[in-house]
Amino acid sequence: MDGQGGDHPRTASALSAAPQFPRTNQLEKPQTTGGTPAGPILLVDDDLAVLEALRRVLHFDGWNVVTASSGEAALQYLQTHEVSLLITDLSMAAVSGWDLLFHENLQRPNLPIFVITALPPSSVGGADRFAHEFFPKPVDLDALLAAVRRYLRAAR
Repeated sequence: MDGQGGDHPRTASALSAAPQFPRTNQLEKPQTTGGTPAGPILLVDDDLAVLEALRRVLHFDGWNVVTASSGEAALQYLQTHEVSLLITDLSMAAVSGWDLLFHENLQRPNLPIFVITALPPSSVGGADRFAHEFFPKPVDLDALLAAVRRYLRAAR
């Protein structure tokens, strides 16, 4: 093996089967306008009940919230829109919260990303170290709101 990984047939097929993510050149911190963050909070979860409950809590607290019920929908939105904060579930089909976490860390390293998950801490594979905040389900809403306020009000 030459260390490149491309000579092994299983590696090449695994790479070709991996999801392809769009590239952007936006590596800057989101711009702010009028003392408020430039974009909404993007909330991503494939559990529609959780998605709607968290959207309502964040909206009631005064935040502009956009939702996506899949990682694919979130990536499509992120191709053309700026967001101030990404909150994503970790376990989703196809494009997971893991995928979003790593993709956005590469594309927008200053974007705060919060992870929510029902997985036990031993099963998150270090996602808690890559996310700015990590919340087990059921989400402690007071802790989530405090973290949102801390990150987004600091950006004002």
